[in-house]
Formats: sequence, structure tokens, C-alpha cells
Amino acid sequence: MVKGIGVDIVEIKRLNEAFNKWGERFQRKVFTSKEIQSCQLRGRAKLAYLAGRFAAKEAVFKSLEGGISWQDIEILAAKNGKPCLYFGERIKEVINKKGIKKVLISISHDNNYAIAEAIAIGEEE
Repeated sequence: MVKGIGVDIVEIKRLNEAFNKWGERFQRKVFTSKEIQSCQLRGRAKLAYLAGRFAAKEAVFKSLEGGISWQDIEILAAKNGKPCLYFGERIKEVINKKGIKKVLISISHDNNYAIAEAIAIGEEE
């Protein structure tokens, strides 16, 4: 049973502006060290990759109806490139209280935008 759905779109240019304005402070607030390390891309490709993660985190927030922070969610890529969602201990408590068993995510981007969707799934009622 679907417990929540979230979607978010990010203009890649705006993410770049945030990096330029707040630098590493912004990067450390939004992304985990593993997320930053896993991105071996450079320039525009790196921005698109991180914009996709940013949008995915926002989509997850919406699907869970808040109550979590940026660092509670980690999105890494599997060997096949599929995004894998990992939760910190605090968010696991939120998920359990809401009866959510898993959260599915999908990320896509083109030249100017990154978009992501999250679907929180629980047991049938």
C-alpha cells in the first residue's frame, strides 16, 4: 500500500549558485561524505549528479511528510547505476512509526533540470 508520494525538480543552475554562494558549508549540510566521495564526475556532470540527489532527498522528505534532515538520508549508486537509498537510525524510527516498509526512488536529469520521485510503501491495511 502506498503511504506517501513525493516529487521534486531542481534547476541545476540554481544548485550551482548555491555551491558558489555557500561553498562547502552547503555541500556538507545537504550531502553525506559518502555521497560526495561517490561522485567522481567533474563540472556539469557532477552538478547534474548532485542535483539529482538533492531532488531525491526532497522527494523522500515529501513522501515521509517531513520530520527528517538532509543527513538522515543517503543516496548512493549501485554497480548498475540504480540509486540506492540508505536511512540513518533516526529516520528508521520515523519510518517504523508510520508503518513504512520501503521507499522507492527514481532520479532523472537533462541539461537543465534534475527530477526525482519517491514512493513510500507500507503493508496492506
